[in-house]
Amino acid sequence: MKLKLKYRFCLQLFAMALLLYSCSENETPISDTTDNQARLNFLIKTAPTNKALIHGDDGSFSSLALYIFNKADQHCEYSELIPEFTPQRLEEFSRSVNVSPQTKVIYAIANYNDPDKTFSVPVSPDLTLQQLESLTVSGNAFTDSNILMVGKKEVAINSEYVVAEVPMERLVARLDIYMFKNQGLESSSVVVNSIEFVNQILNTNSSPEVTSMPTPISKKNVSEVFLGGTTLQLMPSDLSEIVPENAHASFYTYRNIVPNATPDANTTYIRIKALFNGISYTYRGYLTDQGQTTHKYSLLHNTVYRVMAMLDHPDNQLIIKTTPYPWELTSSEIGQEITEDDYQLQPYNGDDAGATTGIVQFPYIANGEAHNETSYANYSFSLTAPAGAIWTATLTNGLDFTFGMNGGLNVSKGIARDEAYTIQVGATKRWSGNPKSTYFYITAGGVKLKINPKQSNGNRQFPGDNDTDILIRQTEYK
Repeated sequence: MKLKLKYRFCLQLFAMALLLYSCSENETPISDTTDNQARLNFLIKTAPTNKALIHGDDGSFSSLALYIFNKADQHCEYSELIPEFTPQRLEEFSRSVNVSPQTKVIYAIANYNDPDKTFSVPVSPDLTLQQLESLTVSGNAFTDSNILMVGKKEVAINSEYVVAEVPMERLVARLDIYMFKNQGLESSSVVVNSIEFVNQILNTNSSPEVTSMPTPISKKNVSEVFLGGTTLQLMPSDLSEIVPENAHASFYTYRNIVPNATPDANTTYIRIKALFNGISYTYRGYLTDQGQTTHKYSLLHNTVYRVMAMLDHPDNQLIIKTTPYPWELTSSEIGQEITEDDYQLQPYNGDDAGATTGIVQFPYIANGEAHNETSYANYSFSLTAPAGAIWTATLTNGLDFTFGMNGGLNVSKGIARDEAYTIQVGATKRWSGNPKSTYFYITAGGVKLKINPKQSNGNRQFPGDNDTDILIRQTEYK
């Protein structure tokens, strides 16, 4: 009996040893489908703390689809559809889930559950990563409360507790249009009746990484109509009021990629109907062609386009300056202080006599002949930063002196850009025998710019006795 028990005990030990040996021989990494040994806490976030570019509800979401995939084999470890948040919309949302210890891909779609959106494949919990990245979406309308957003983030699960933030990208562009009239129209009545956005794009690829346009392209035209008209104010020098809630019109569109930077039938533009002193005019202008070398004429997703549109003399003069901002940009990055390195005033072509002497004549001699018009002090002025900053040139004696025309435009105001402006100052009346003078200065953000500082030799480049004002005189020609 003792021998039999001993034999059974030895047999059990042998079986246990064999089992242990078998486990060690077949040991493999922990699978995504087995033990979830790590905790992943992630935050879905739609906006920065400073919401300078948020308009209405386009910084929030009312529905959310969540997925977590293992990067190596794209197996879905977690999925959840939240068709509605009640009672309020959200700007951020957090979840904590158990995952296996391998690199994960978090994928999120905000505002998916909307009757105005149709996906190429219905959004469901069992979609694969490949299906999510190849989705297309279409609709027939945009509002600030149904903006489609997508977030994708790779997260390395390298500890028992991992925290990740997933920023959401909006799949639309937003255009904020601000309308003004030029300084030369101060005494004119300029009223805008409508702003039409032509070629709003209604469908897109849902992956932010896919920049191509879906086929076929769906588009329409939308208008903002002002009953009774909106009377335009002069272009301001202070941009503090240029904020989304003060835009005359805001339009949303899915991205519009223009191939080869050449306008085609799908290129977006605005059409403005206005009354100048009771007479009706129609204006048209492209939005993103101001000297851009990349994305010319295109509208990109997750971007706010600030469109400063200025109406001038009613000879089809619509001046548009468009500045694109990533949606997450803070206000401090939009309106930073102007420094002396941001601007420069020089004589036109470097040697203009009127600018360097500060003397203009009316009439004047040119090439040995008398001309019954004014000569000019010609300047080349550039303000390159901050983006969207507006400068204004002023004459203290606007009765006897004026700014000259350049390309049919009286240049006394402009917006920061890479190219320089040409500013001309001349006399308004013929020489009367009495010397006349004016001071010329430039302001930006309500502050005079130092356009005439002392040089290294102690002298100023232009006539004048301070850093900001240039003295210009009308004299008799001889």
